[in-house]
Amino acid sequence: MIVLGLVLSAFMNILFGYIDIPVLMVVIWGINGYAQSTGWPSVVKIISNWFRSSIGTIGGMFGSCFLVGNMIAWPALAYVMAKYGWRAAFLAPPLLLVLVTILFYLGVSDRPKGVEQICEIHVPRVKFGFREILLSTELVTIASAYTLLQLVRSGFTLWAPSFLLETYNLSLDLAGYAAAIIPLGGIVGSMVSGWLSDRTKRFPRPFIMFLLILSLSLSLLTFHSIASHSLQLGVILLFLVGLTLYGPHVLMATVIPMEHERNHGVAGVAGFIDGIGYIGSTIADPFIGWIVDVQGWSGAATFWFISSLAAAFLMGMLSFRKLNQHP
Repeated sequence: MIVLGLVLSAFMNILFGYIDIPVLMVVIWGINGYAQSTGWPSVVKIISNWFRSSIGTIGGMFGSCFLVGNMIAWPALAYVMAKYGWRAAFLAPPLLLVLVTILFYLGVSDRPKGVEQICEIHVPRVKFGFREILLSTELVTIASAYTLLQLVRSGFTLWAPSFLLETYNLSLDLAGYAAAIIPLGGIVGSMVSGWLSDRTKRFPRPFIMFLLILSLSLSLLTFHSIASHSLQLGVILLFLVGLTLYGPHVLMATVIPMEHERNHGVAGVAGFIDGIGYIGSTIADPFIGWIVDVQGWSGAATFWFISSLAAAFLMGMLSFRKLNQHP
């Protein structure tokens, strides 16, 4: 399933680099999004098959994979675009993706050898289906908080280079280099939060996520107030936003599905949380552009702050209930 998605995504990116008709560009990019959606639920399931303990630490390390991609892609593609135009940014990566697809197909197995029979004996019957997931108050709450975080994540992922361009009058390639500080902070945040959630047995994972999202709100408030004063200060704050944003983001999208393997199935939960989260991205991408046009970057920062505060509120309620149930 992953291999088919990777090949289809590579093909759609190549097509996008040659198309000029807006309607076709929308259709092609929609197909590309569908192709990429085959990846996350499937890969999280594979990871859960290979690792049965310390899932917070493992999930935090694995969940940083797309952040490593962002950290490499932003400066690299900013350089390519500055030198060769935007179409080149859609023609070069698919070649690398095809190579990775071949390596993935040849080198990755669903689970370690001999585990199939153990799973059939020891893992109880899983309640598959969206109905069962939708009836879980915990998963619906986490998915809702994740959607609110996606409003922040999508905004920063898409608009950070533009913010740096307009606020500090940087060139396109320098803005791409500076924006790479966000995923760098996210890598640190996802690994530390995953490790921390394994070590703090006294507190459930939702409580760790609540504290991190609260820290994100504080970082966004500080960013809103003083980021425009200097480039150095803005970069430091972007690092802190990345750290406090992607820590809870990775726990929700990676570790929580692995925790619910016995109840609902890893891939089903991962697909549900990630899929609901993309509702946030669908709203955020055009909405942030409209806010920036009308109220400037100050309005966008306020919107991100309110979204993070709402996510913290949801996780706070879930944490309070979990702490009362925690032995």
